[in-house]
Amino acid sequence: MPTFPTLTQANTTNVDAPNDLVANARVDIKDNIDNVNSIITTYDGLNLVATSQTQNFTAQQYFGLQTITDSDSANTYEWNLNTSQTATITLDADSILAAPSNQQAGATYILIVKQDGTGSHTLSFDSTYKFSFSVEPTITTTANAIDVFTFVSDGTSLLGVHLEDFG
Repeated sequence: MPTFPTLTQANTTNVDAPNDLVANARVDIKDNIDNVNSIITTYDGLNLVATSQTQNFTAQQYFGLQTITDSDSANTYEWNLNTSQTATITLDADSILAAPSNQQAGATYILIVKQDGTGSHTLSFDSTYKFSFSVEPTITTTANAIDVFTFVSDGTSLLGVHLEDFG
């Protein structure tokens, strides 16, 4: 990632009065253009410039809720964590949550599992998902029930907590 030519404002001594000559301001104008070009090069619309300073957000920050659909006749759900950090699935049959793709160590992921209007569906987890006491949780099977899973990645596994029966 490129670095900014300067972290201070460009001098405006030669450009702040009506009778200043552009020729005298060339260095200042070039500094400003270099700074703008560096910002454009650094900020690609996807990645923000990293900072070691604490940030104070004045507006809500969130990940959009994505719906994951089963990808095959075995009712297997594929969870791409790169595009669905917060996701929901609605079970309409006994299902499997496959190993997630694109997990990042230290990241937090949330999965909302809903039963359809019939209910009675189960969800099995790939061995990538780890739960306390090494016991895979049993989801609520009541019609229209909602369970919530929160995971933290260690880079290899998703360490999960299960909250149940929000229906």
